[in-house]
Amino acid sequence: MKIAIIAHLKFPIAEPFHGGLEMHTHCLTEALMRRGHDVTLFALRESDHRFQIVQPTLDAITPTPGVDLFDGEPGFGLEFVNKFHAYMEVLQVIQRSDFDVVHNNCLHFLPLSLAHTLGCPMVTTLHCPPFASLRSGVILARPYLGNQFVAVSESIARQWTEDITHCRVVLNGIQVDRWAFSRRGREGTAFWFGRFCPEKGPHHAIRAAKLAGYRLRLAGSIYDHAYFDRCIAPELDDRIEYVGHLDHAGICREAGNSAVGLFTSVWEEPFGLVLAELLACGTPIVSFDSGAAREIVGTGCGVIVPKGDAAAMASAIPQAAGLDRAYCRQYAERHFGIDRMIDDYQALYQKLAPNSGKTREAVLHPPSISVA
Repeated sequence: MKIAIIAHLKFPIAEPFHGGLEMHTHCLTEALMRRGHDVTLFALRESDHRFQIVQPTLDAITPTPGVDLFDGEPGFGLEFVNKFHAYMEVLQVIQRSDFDVVHNNCLHFLPLSLAHTLGCPMVTTLHCPPFASLRSGVILARPYLGNQFVAVSESIARQWTEDITHCRVVLNGIQVDRWAFSRRGREGTAFWFGRFCPEKGPHHAIRAAKLAGYRLRLAGSIYDHAYFDRCIAPELDDRIEYVGHLDHAGICREAGNSAVGLFTSVWEEPFGLVLAELLACGTPIVSFDSGAAREIVGTGCGVIVPKGDAAAMASAIPQAAGLDRAYCRQYAERHFGIDRMIDDYQALYQKLAPNSGKTREAVLHPPSISVA
């Protein structure tokens, strides 16, 4: 099939991943290409060079002298206008092409709002709870029968029931074989990784580790620098260490070396790829009861504690550290393999576009191009 994937235009779809959305888009693109599909990824030029990348114009509009009637009005800033222009350009390229299906993996309302103009069906993955601008796109897209919504968890599907009457659930998958299994972690050590911002709650992991008497290593991108400087940096010492924004190999090494992984999201986490990745390394988990956590952390793989309760997390750390690491790995293989996720999406594409062409020979080194 000829498939267009629309990524968001904020961060590159490349390692080290800024977050779960970037990793999901990368895994989806790579796996579909390996199955012989002709995939075009609309994303930033700095994304994985093995992909066929089309980057729209990001700064089409520049400030001009003279009176701007909307100057100072919320919602009409230059950043909004340029982002709107970029996604409109993406849609125009798709309209002029012969794609069999579009997979919308961005969080902007415009692709959804204009899905009915593309000439082919669209699959939209819902990676987050309803927020105003995305809800607008969803509501506008509902009458179009060629649009299919997919939620990454039952938790997210439930949150969208007010706006979407039918939503499939396709749990996220990871390339489990790329996550090195470790039969034994270092006693008395914990690991946290993710994006440093208040809603991910790394400050709770620090408090829990201290209460439990465990060493803690933290990794990830610093998204909110003010939060990091205020709540994380002052706590760092020889037992609480920030080890940087690591690549895949670095995350594998840290997860495998740790006796337990900590998951501290305090918002309703849509899925939590970190959880599946820790399990793939054999690392048992203590997780806040956040969003989809109960769908991922199976019995025997970790301990769920009340959201925001660092003391309860601390009490559960020794229990989790004693769980069977081989079972954690087996659980990840059974439930979160990338092939299962791609099978589900591929079946949906074929249902929406039953007369699509045959798969092409897989190519992982096409040129990247920009759209003028």
